[in-house]
Amino acid sequence: MKRIYTILSLVVALFIFGCSKDKGNYNYAPQEAITINGIESSYTKIAAVDRITIDPEVLSTDKDADFECFWGIYDSFVSGAIVIDTIAKTKAIDYQIKQSPKTWVLVFGAKNKKTGVSKYVISSLKIGTQFSRGWYVLKDDGSSTDLDLFKSSVGIIPDDKVENVYSVINSKKLNGKASLLDFQYNYRTNPTGTYANYRSLFLMSDKDLSVVDISSLKELNSFNNLFYEAPTVKVPSTVTWGALGGLYIVNDGQLYSLNTNLSTNTGHFGGRRIKDGVNTPYRLSKYFMMGNGQNPIFFDEMSSSFVSCATTATVLNLLTDGVNTKINVNNNNKTLLFMGAKTASPYTGYAILRDKTNPSVKLLASLTPAFPKLTIGADTIKATEKLYNATNYTLILDDENILYFTLGNQVWSRNLSNQNEQLQFTVPAGEEITFIRHRKYSSTPDAAFKYNYVMIGTKVGANYKVRMFTKTSGNLSNNPDFTLEGKGAVGDVMYISPVNSTYLNNF
Repeated sequence: MKRIYTILSLVVALFIFGCSKDKGNYNYAPQEAITINGIESSYTKIAAVDRITIDPEVLSTDKDADFECFWGIYDSFVSGAIVIDTIAKTKAIDYQIKQSPKTWVLVFGAKNKKTGVSKYVISSLKIGTQFSRGWYVLKDDGSSTDLDLFKSSVGIIPDDKVENVYSVINSKKLNGKASLLDFQYNYRTNPTGTYANYRSLFLMSDKDLSVVDISSLKELNSFNNLFYEAPTVKVPSTVTWGALGGLYIVNDGQLYSLNTNLSTNTGHFGGRRIKDGVNTPYRLSKYFMMGNGQNPIFFDEMSSSFVSCATTATVLNLLTDGVNTKINVNNNNKTLLFMGAKTASPYTGYAILRDKTNPSVKLLASLTPAFPKLTIGADTIKATEKLYNATNYTLILDDENILYFTLGNQVWSRNLSNQNEQLQFTVPAGEEITFIRHRKYSSTPDAAFKYNYVMIGTKVGANYKVRMFTKTSGNLSNNPDFTLEGKGAVGDVMYISPVNSTYLNNF
């Protein structure tokens, strides 16, 4: 591969042919038009495995056209000058992928040598590795956390498995019990000495946290290296993103943030956010909700108040009562048992609350933010209803108006429109339900890997099972599409693909 030139903008880059010797004096008809067919807008490839094989059709209104062509590639995340590498000087290309795993821009150009008229087509080229596609299961053995990878090379159903892939790559496990995974497509750091954006996965246990490069699973930053000044206590509970490039971690109930939109960010989270101007003590719950292009909402367990945050502020955003709210947003004397997003846009969610004065009173609360206001609706959960004694919960994001929950070895659904409850699944004897989550994925360039599953994780002795259920009108299918099995207890499950850009996390 030959590096041919450095330019200041893509507009200039498209005149690549000008870099070749050209002594001709062109006098061409201005109406000449070149058409290029057969090049897709996006390609997804595996590094060192796949090839770029394309033979486009190049047409011109000049019937005597004689074309010279080139293929080039450049880094889509580069800041400053763009450097294009020429990978072929032919119309057809059959090229072995050699670039590092990330998103690149593929450029094809054709020039009529007789007239000098040129045409260019650009495509997104997403390059991944064997680690860039598959189901990741965050699991623990009671005292340490690791990661299993179930590869899915053809469709969403896995065809291979790599156990303990985190510890195999990094020669260590995380302390504590598995809790949460979070994907970030542009986490910036400098493990090689040069700052760059990484497609990264945050692994969280109740005692530790690690960020890995999804292309290699190598650790980018440990807990101690994630902060400008690492907290003295390791009790991470939440990691999520928000509007305007905000990235947030809750550790020991305190909020830390990072602005990923700043080109000068170093991947380090700043100091602890204070609650207000007088530094009132607070402790955030592990539960949160978030929506597309919105800031997350948290719950302060000390004051029984819903709060939010903004990317650049140093204090929490104190929310106020919306019109016709049924429960005070602040100082409402409630304990939060669960909270999650119901729809990403419009931004809505639900919470389950228990009264502190009378713990027998439990409420199912709807949450409708319109910053800085929050409107809370509330229905009393009757002691005779199954939801009253539920333990694990998950909301169906953007689909049916359903809340799933577990009761003993059973999975139930609750219709949030009419409050109807229905038994959905009973796990076999000897299995304990430890995890339930709804996740879905749909991407046009990745249509063969789309899914929409309610995931039910159980523990059987020292082993786990995660059953993947489809649903129809809110009812689970009779049998799962497939089941992931391994050693340990499940904390979280997430599917990663080379075309992931954002991942709306939710409980």
